[in-house]
Amino acid sequence: MGIDWEKIRKEEWPVLETMTFLDAACVSFAPQRSVRALKEFADFSTRQDEANSSAHHVAMDEKRHKAYEEARKLLNADPEEIAIVESTTHGLNIAATSIPLKEGDNIVTTNLEFIQVALPWCAIRKTKNIDIRVVKTSDSRFEVEDFAAKCDDRTKIIVISTVEWCNGWKMDMKAIGDFCKKKGIYFVVDAVQQLGVIKMDTKEFHVDILAAGGHKWLNSPFGAGVLYINRETLKKIEPVYWGYLNTEAPEGGWGAYWENPAAPAVSDWNFVRTARRFEIGGTSNYPGAIALGETLGLVNEIGIENIEAKIIENTTYCMDELEKIGATLITHRDLEHRSGIVIARLYDDLAIDRQILKQLHAQKIFIAQRFTDYVGGFRISCHYFNNKKDFDTMISAMKRIIEQIGRAPDYRKE
Repeated sequence: MGIDWEKIRKEEWPVLETMTFLDAACVSFAPQRSVRALKEFADFSTRQDEANSSAHHVAMDEKRHKAYEEARKLLNADPEEIAIVESTTHGLNIAATSIPLKEGDNIVTTNLEFIQVALPWCAIRKTKNIDIRVVKTSDSRFEVEDFAAKCDDRTKIIVISTVEWCNGWKMDMKAIGDFCKKKGIYFVVDAVQQLGVIKMDTKEFHVDILAAGGHKWLNSPFGAGVLYINRETLKKIEPVYWGYLNTEAPEGGWGAYWENPAAPAVSDWNFVRTARRFEIGGTSNYPGAIALGETLGLVNEIGIENIEAKIIENTTYCMDELEKIGATLITHRDLEHRSGIVIARLYDDLAIDRQILKQLHAQKIFIAQRFTDYVGGFRISCHYFNNKKDFDTMISAMKRIIEQIGRAPDYRKE
């Protein structure tokens, strides 16, 4: 039996009946199952069903455990390789501060990254003599050979987005991961524009560290995201901050420890050897993790292969319809490099495209306009909850605006 996409859309995102929403690459809406889980937690937080406050605190923490298991399934990871963090930014900073770098080392990235991808290393460069090498290609396509050409024996990290935010290019993760493994280079990725709609297999791709906030394609805008750290990488890196919940719990649990008159303030603590040692180790964002667990569970329930097929169907339809009205696609059509992002331009005069965007927003048709290093345009997010009516509504509105302008779209790639 096939997936009933309309049923999922109506049950989980009734808000979509009030607008044409094609901007999940910015921030998406929570499904109803997450809202119900948050309401249940809010109610739980108003009472205490356990024997004491310590047990209540433990029970609160246990409610976020679903997120770990669902993230593990989605990433094909081992349980000890998953942590819950605040955001992609949080995860990338963990990578930047824990991977050791020496004077003269270099990292490699691309010219189309969202600024946060390289930003932590830009800060490190101010106090330590490291080099940031930038891969730039003529047609905004990135292949493993482009990265190899920038690497030498002092290259310590390749840090990239798995999907580029300004042209939708999906990286050849296996080829780049294989290259990094062969050369002994740390492979760090921002997966926020992929996780939840395009398959991500950490074992196949030899990723060292992966970070992805939940607020975009995972539909969980509550300040929680996923951090993956490869089990072998865990042996080589250390956190820069520590919390008592990152340690191995004392015999009898923390409740018994607090009640022990002889409990020392200073001890030779044993810290857990899992990705969770990189969490803050104190009171967590319970609501964020609970909501994230629900949305990850929805993805696994539908099946990432089914979702990816829907994404390909939606992006293909979107591209075809855009070209029919004279738009120029910035996004490449290659299926092996396809994501949920479609980028297009209409007019060479960017001011006209900006006015078109404003008119679309006024009609409650929500897309975005994004650029990096002169690459970009209208960014249309083709989520699995979108249907043909969404794209038809956008295209019809664009056609009416083009008619009002009085001349055909004239943007062409150089």
